[in-house]
Amino acid sequence: MILPADKRVDLLLLTHNRRQYLEKMLPQLLSDPADFRLHCWDNASTDGTADIIADLDDDRVARKHFHPENANQTEPSLWFLESAPGDIVGKIDDDILLPHGWIDRIAPMVRRNPTLGMIGCWIFMPQDWDEQLAAHNIVDADGDKIFRVTAVAGQSFLARRDLLRYYVSMEKPGFPVDGSAMSLDGYISGQPTSPLLMAHNMDDPRSPHCLMATEHADGDQQAFTMRRQPFKSLEDYARWIAADARRRQTIPIHEQLQNSRRRRRQERSVVGRFRHKMSHLLRRP
Repeated sequence: MILPADKRVDLLLLTHNRRQYLEKMLPQLLSDPADFRLHCWDNASTDGTADIIADLDDDRVARKHFHPENANQTEPSLWFLESAPGDIVGKIDDDILLPHGWIDRIAPMVRRNPTLGMIGCWIFMPQDWDEQLAAHNIVDADGDKIFRVTAVAGQSFLARRDLLRYYVSMEKPGFPVDGSAMSLDGYISGQPTSPLLMAHNMDDPRSPHCLMATEHADGDQQAFTMRRQPFKSLEDYARWIAADARRRQTIPIHEQLQNSRRRRRQERSVVGRFRHKMSHLLRRP
């Protein structure tokens, strides 16, 4: 069913030199019959990624932007948030295999319930999920069961466009929306359960599709988190991912929010502002 223009979901696909992932991700996305608009931004790819975007032939592909240099995430995200016409928007990554029906499941609940923030898919492995362990962080949101977290990663989520615009943060690395601030203000972010909505993260070293484990891997094939953390091996990174999934399920949400408040106070101190500035400078290419 074709929806009115302002009721179609808008999705941002931001990519750079990820052809081997994109060759799997795009057919999976476009085989979903959901009605959405796809906004593609290529960050000066040189490995054939841009050719894949250029050759896309689907009525749901609304825009194709080929940037002359790698603008990372802030500029394309603002380009998208400022111009996407739909009331519900989301960001999807080129290394995530999204389950059919995820848009049609999430969009109605986000549109219906103003207390929801960023609602997305579980991007850890199925074996990382323990519903009994997670039960104390599963909340009822107007009839929808949500596994609540302080912030949803920017790989596969939907939210109200105006809410994301409100929480834009130019200081945040990666996708420039402060999901933690959103949660601290009382919005519920997380993943729908009963059943849990799962996506497959090809950049997880445990995935059979993971490029980081191949002989052709280079800096562009390293996950954003791995580039920012001092992991000694892919095995260390995989263990960290599994531990992160368990932490989200184990630590009560009220304690996670308290930890976020504590970090925010530290960041606002003089020492915190200095450390933030230095870390920003060190992240520059």
